[in-house]
Amino acid sequence: MYPFISDSIVLFLSGFAVAVLAIAGTGHLCRKFYRKNLSSPTYPLYDTLLVFGDSITQIGSSPGVSGFVNHLSGYYSRRMDVLNRGFSGYNTQDALRVASHVFPKTSTAPSLATKWPLHDFTFPGAPKPPQLCIIFFGANDARFAPSSQHVPLDEFAINLRKIVSLLHSPESEYYSPSTRILFITPPPIGDRMFEDVSRRNGHAADRKNEVTKLYADAVKETGKAFRIPVVDIWTAIEDAVHGTQNPDLSSQEHQDNTSKAEAGTDNPYEGYEKYLLDGLHLTPAGNELLYKLIVAKITSTWPELDPSAIQ
Repeated sequence: MYPFISDSIVLFLSGFAVAVLAIAGTGHLCRKFYRKNLSSPTYPLYDTLLVFGDSITQIGSSPGVSGFVNHLSGYYSRRMDVLNRGFSGYNTQDALRVASHVFPKTSTAPSLATKWPLHDFTFPGAPKPPQLCIIFFGANDARFAPSSQHVPLDEFAINLRKIVSLLHSPESEYYSPSTRILFITPPPIGDRMFEDVSRRNGHAADRKNEVTKLYADAVKETGKAFRIPVVDIWTAIEDAVHGTQNPDLSSQEHQDNTSKAEAGTDNPYEGYEKYLLDGLHLTPAGNELLYKLIVAKITSTWPELDPSAIQ
């Protein structure tokens, strides 16, 4: 019909058309496969409870001190995965700096054009934000200046608000309105014990209980402003040491703590040694007390997070 078109040109055009169709078909199949993997969460198997804090949290997974994070892992066994994101020496400034390594990004997954193949995805699938995030900072922020860990009190409160906004602000790439948040105050400082430990380590004590209390109060005030529940471990240990009734403890636990306080009245550390290893970190008894307070607060505030209510 078209004598001016040679057979070689016809063959070339036919082959080109077949190649285009083959590439398009393959691309369509791959696009469907990878889009399915991007939009269908495949990990984690369970919901998660994230604990974000400093060395007290990091040590909270240690069996040697009967860590509170370990207790939570057992409590939520086969119901939720408990993730320990405790960083020794960190304050709230550091927490904001490492947030990208702690909180999952909930923005839209990258397109295939920017992620091919999916070698950058450890677990292909849409991110699954934690059901509960426990935020436990303040012990290092309360350290005296000029320590690099020190954060001024007003800045500490601002940083707590920023951490909350990472999860609850619609503008945040970690936005997760379904994630519940629980604050924990820093525990008290056993002043005499901490001074002795500091002296043995060759440096001056740079923490005081009266200062740490200000930071514990700032956590409670921030919690009240954002309607975030607070576990007040500072007051709980103070009450336990001094034999004061704590409304968050059962009558039997109060009697046990009163006995412990009375038994420690002649101790140079005033009974803080029952709950603090070195005047700062928690003993097994301190971890157990914190664990009980966390569980009591979770189950009273969010009954749906009681393990018996989780399918």
